[in-house]
Amino acid sequence: MKDRDRRLRGVYSSLIDSALLVSRIGPLREWILTILTPIVRSSIILAQREISNPQVLKDKTDMMLALIYSAMRSGIHKKTVRIMMKKIFLSEKRKLTEHRFYRRFGFMPPSFITISPGKRCNLKCHYCYANATTDDEKLSHHVFSRIIAEAKEFWGTRFFVISGGEPFLWRDAGKDFLDVAADNLDTIFLVYTNGTLIEGRVLDRLYELGNILPAISVEGLKEVTDQRRGKGIFERITKVMRELRRRHIAFGISMTATRLNCAELLSDRFIDFYFKEMGASFGWIFHYMPIGRDPDPELMPTPEQREWMWKRSWEIIRKRRILLADFWNHGTVSNGCISAGRSGGYFYIDWNGNITPCVFFPYSTMNINEIYQKGKTINAIFEDPFFAAIRCWQRAYGYKKPTIDHETDWLRPCPIRDHHQIAREIIERHRARLIEGNDRRIESDSFFKLMDKYDRALKERIGRIWQERYLCG
Repeated sequence: MKDRDRRLRGVYSSLIDSALLVSRIGPLREWILTILTPIVRSSIILAQREISNPQVLKDKTDMMLALIYSAMRSGIHKKTVRIMMKKIFLSEKRKLTEHRFYRRFGFMPPSFITISPGKRCNLKCHYCYANATTDDEKLSHHVFSRIIAEAKEFWGTRFFVISGGEPFLWRDAGKDFLDVAADNLDTIFLVYTNGTLIEGRVLDRLYELGNILPAISVEGLKEVTDQRRGKGIFERITKVMRELRRRHIAFGISMTATRLNCAELLSDRFIDFYFKEMGASFGWIFHYMPIGRDPDPELMPTPEQREWMWKRSWEIIRKRRILLADFWNHGTVSNGCISAGRSGGYFYIDWNGNITPCVFFPYSTMNINEIYQKGKTINAIFEDPFFAAIRCWQRAYGYKKPTIDHETDWLRPCPIRDHHQIAREIIERHRARLIEGNDRRIESDSFFKLMDKYDRALKERIGRIWQERYLCG
């Protein structure tokens, strides 16, 4: 059986390598997708045996096909593809490690960690949650490397998300992030970056290493991006994008959707520019969250805008086969919220070592530096009752439930944003502390009332879509 599995993995890897090579001939892409569509659909059905809802399965299938097509279109570097296939998707060692974890904890491990190794940044963007102006707050090289090593050893993961601050500014003990990536060539790093430092040596190393996928932050087209990030930033990052495309270094874009720019982010003009002209392979949409140094709930997309974003984003994904993930509106793809170290999910470690359920859930009961000082490993997070309470809510809200019903609504998956009252109860019950750098106003009664009002309006509007499209469709 093991020999057969190895042969099958080898066949799958060769087929995907061949598909990516042939797909550079544009007219053959649709033919390849036609062949892959039933295979992808069958694979998802097998992997999601607990999900029988046809619309949820359609969402998952269409997103996977968009991923495949985006990889074909981008001409992704072969080195990157091989790491993904051999170390992430088809790795026998990873599967054995996951099963060891399951035997110990009773559920599968997280798929990744988001790490912000340093707070320092060379820009000061409006409403940034990081307030990233200092070099004093950062993880040591030893701790940063140990987090990666332990996640690989204990969970089998070979994928990490790196954020900040600006990751390409982090340095400790004579090492920078590129050195960390070079020490982990069996691993893919998705890096959220403002893009302004990807030139010269950094650009050369990205091509040489092949295991870093930059996600460059944009707010829209030229006017909106420069308004938030600084004059001239748009021209600088589009120059970087052109060079990345020329070298076949896959990259994407990261967008913060507010009520002011969400229409532009999903406009044909925006999509054509970044995905067709610039050559972005993927796009991540993050709804503005009122956290950080100057929270403003009025910047959140309204429930009406959120409904429109849901419709429009799926139109782009299905018609144009563009990998465009909205981490709030596309909860059907991930079976709801993925925070707090859920099976297949993730959690967040910031520059001070604070461990939070999510980048946008700024409460903590643990610190990785303290965990290591006590002689423990990163697996100590699974002893934490705060994280366990969130995972318990996730299960009750639909993840791993045998059927999806009206009590589940994966179009409103986020506890801190879409179910603020529930999140507040969990925070208070487990005495989780608001991490430094966040305005205390987000703990006020007035903030709670505003978020609760937003959630009620959201439930009334989005809940109707869930009922009509997913339960009765």
